[in-house]
Amino acid sequence: MSDQNKTGVGKRQARRKTDPIDLVNLEERRRSVRAPTFKAGEIILEDGTALDCVVRNVSDSGCLIKIENANALPEEILVKIDLGKCARRATIIWRATSLAGAMFLQEPS
Repeated sequence: MSDQNKTGVGKRQARRKTDPIDLVNLEERRRSVRAPTFKAGEIILEDGTALDCVVRNVSDSGCLIKIENANALPEEILVKIDLGKCARRATIIWRATSLAGAMFLQEPS
């Protein structure tokens, strides 16, 4: 009996939870290529609150942030990628449930 005829095979595959990182559009439209990373980072809000995040890729012009509730992020944030370095001001270009694409607004100092 083929898998197509087995009861429930397609349903189990359809229930597989998709990792949000798989949903990122792979078509490259950025000015600079982003290098894959897996770094701990912080997002610093206007009131000084720091939120932990994971930076999944980074370039001179921006980064991909994985955070629990990306939809709650304000339009502008400070992103600290390496804890020993200064935070960089960024604007959120797009967001999904747990991912956000950010474009840096200033050069690193």
